[in-house]
Amino acid sequence: MEYKSLVGALLSGIAVFLVVGVAVTEFAGSWIEFSLFLGIPAGLAAGVFTTGAVYLGLADDAPAGRRRVAGAFAAFGVAFLVGLVALGWVVNVGVTTAIIVSIVVAVVVAAVAYLRGPTSNHGDGRNGAD
Repeated sequence: MEYKSLVGALLSGIAVFLVVGVAVTEFAGSWIEFSLFLGIPAGLAAGVFTTGAVYLGLADDAPAGRRRVAGAFAAFGVAFLVGLVALGWVVNVGVTTAIIVSIVVAVVVAAVAYLRGPTSNHGDGRNGAD
């Protein structure tokens, strides 16, 4: 396991924590007074699960299909967080706009990462070409 895999797993977990936490908080807001107390644990659980799944999915001995999915989740996490920081703090657009645009861009990046992911069970990251 290399450093890049660990960073990708952590960033994907943080991204999923933020997305799920905000979604649950906003969804439950009309029924529950302190919906943040639901959003934080839900986001934390989803983020921890995603971090572990991506970390195990990027292992050298993982099947190619699992590495493709894990790589797509890692790419989503990186793209979402970079987009959110760039739009929210650097460009200074609204929070809702920054989140929506970051999610859309991250989904596109994740799809491209999945399509370009490994197609063989080589542990060295090659795409089936010897």
